[in-house]
Amino acid sequence: MRRLGIEHHAGIGRTGVVAVIRGRDGGGSVGLRADMDALPMQEENEFPHRSRYDGRMHACGHDGHTTMLLAAARYLAETRNFGGTVNLIFQPGEEASPARAR
Repeated sequence: MRRLGIEHHAGIGRTGVVAVIRGRDGGGSVGLRADMDALPMQEENEFPHRSRYDGRMHACGHDGHTTMLLAAARYLAETRNFGGTVNLIFQPGEEASPARAR
């Protein structure tokens, strides 16, 4: 977010981030959310993109969700071709953390 020049608030739920992008005109607001945690399981492969941390695996699409939300943030910040405000919520611990949404 910092490199993209997007207002953001870090440390939500310990590692979460909420970014705020305001459009060209006033209006309502909408939230877009991506989960960004790893699962507590051992990866049993040697792929270059495997987790760097023993006992943690990105096995359920969260990396893809986070990538898509980052791409949306970049596009929205560059164009601002919308009215209102977009809140981009990068949610940690969606699977099992005490900080997860319930």
